[in-house]
Amino acid sequence: MNVTIVGAFPAGRDGDAADLVFEYMAATQAETGRPVPAGPGELPGVLRRECRDLASVYRPPGTLLIADCDGRPAGCVGLAARPGLRTLEVKRLYVRPAFRRGGIARALMSHAHEHAARHGLTRLVLDVLPAREAVIAFYRGLGYTETAPFEAGSPVPMIYLERPRTAPRSTRGSAPISAWAPRSWPPPLPRRR
Repeated sequence: MNVTIVGAFPAGRDGDAADLVFEYMAATQAETGRPVPAGPGELPGVLRRECRDLASVYRPPGTLLIADCDGRPAGCVGLAARPGLRTLEVKRLYVRPAFRRGGIARALMSHAHEHAARHGLTRLVLDVLPAREAVIAFYRGLGYTETAPFEAGSPVPMIYLERPRTAPRSTRGSAPISAWAPRSWPPPLPRRR
């Protein structure tokens, strides 16, 4: 399985991005007991607006990443800028069912962490439905911990998670992916000889 990850908008993949985000939203609607929409026009207003203007929602310093598996769109994840405090919100992590269990979600999140580090962001936040226990465990395995709600007015209960970036080892260049480490993960110090 050959997986590549690209920024949707610079790569001209707006259509694939819209399809993947809509699939995620439709699945979430079904999971929360709401009618499954046939198209973006049947989504609730806030979701419909996001689907219609993805480039605005995921504008720099954010991004919308697409994973291709053997040349076919397999999944996505978005990073949306939050007001103040150099924070991005992780949104719409989705892998199509036929491509699950192949490490694509982990690869997408790795690229998302790298993107945030390259742009000097210091915190990632996300929300997830409490019933998505496997997803919550996945995020915890990536170093996310519970935090206070950062968004008011969700129509359904949510779990709020964050992942602060640890201090980079060097002041030169951007922080490496390893700078987005779990709080309990400081790498061991080199042994002195």
